[in-house]
Amino acid sequence: MPLYDFRLRFNFAEAYRINSEAEKIELLDLSPGEKITLVSGLSETPIKEQNHVAVLGKSFTSEAEAREAAERCKRALLYWAVEQRLGADFGDGRQRSWFTKAGLKYYEQKYGCPIRNDLHGIDVYEHVEKLKFASFNAKAELGKHVDRLINTFQREYMKSRHFTEKQLLASEIYASSFFDISARSRFITLVTAVEALLEPVKHPTEVEELVEDVKVKAKHLVVDKDTKASIIGSFDRIRYQSRNQAGRMLANRLLPNEIFDEQASDDFFSKSYDLRSRLLHDGTIKEKEGDVGELANVMEAFVHKLLLAALNNESQ
Repeated sequence: MPLYDFRLRFNFAEAYRINSEAEKIELLDLSPGEKITLVSGLSETPIKEQNHVAVLGKSFTSEAEAREAAERCKRALLYWAVEQRLGADFGDGRQRSWFTKAGLKYYEQKYGCPIRNDLHGIDVYEHVEKLKFASFNAKAELGKHVDRLINTFQREYMKSRHFTEKQLLASEIYASSFFDISARSRFITLVTAVEALLEPVKHPTEVEELVEDVKVKAKHLVVDKDTKASIIGSFDRIRYQSRNQAGRMLANRLLPNEIFDEQASDDFFSKSYDLRSRLLHDGTIKEKEGDVGELANVMEAFVHKLLLAALNNESQ
């Protein structure tokens, strides 16, 4: 009867590490023979020297049991990260880059042991002795030219560009998004940066009159004070465009000819705003609606262009 193992690989934000000289730490010894161990992200290297580590679970009697144990580990570690106030990304278990079968076979022959692709997140597999994990170790670094810094700084300092408070806030949110490790968090942050720019306009007079009529009736409802205030407040918001409508208008005005993820700028924002709401309400989106990591990357390009257009638009 085959046994099953799991591996949960997760990353820390650059400033965070687990302060241990050990290469592995036993977290839990279950019965019969099930063990959960924390290991360094790079073999023969102390845990404290890596910004990525993995939790290994071994010898579960079924794939389902191994996966359930992996999910329990993830929840426990997530609580630990919140409690300790540290940045950690537990991934989604999807393979973003990998070695081909031929590449894996090459390294199996070179190192004399079975090799498996390194997944960021949870990976469950049948137990294999002396299994190792392969990952690309290239480190991409973005170099910012000093001349560009000096020229831009001098130009902006002398120009003394005016930021509205909303533009300032949106710019700060956009800049902070690069510190978000989780793709879901980064996507939500970037959509929020756009939302900070929005200034919804009032609906026509007919809508105003309807709202006032309904508010008068709502005041006579036999409900508690807080419920009545919530209902009246909701109707007050109807006086204005929805945030989705306002975002569509802003995108269409500032980026009228831009395409994002094969969609016009206003349609892309509308879809992203809806997905942001669903993420906040449900914690996830359907797989057919797209990969959150890829959506976050496109949203970053969208916010970048929208902010520059807003800041450089004299009529704003």
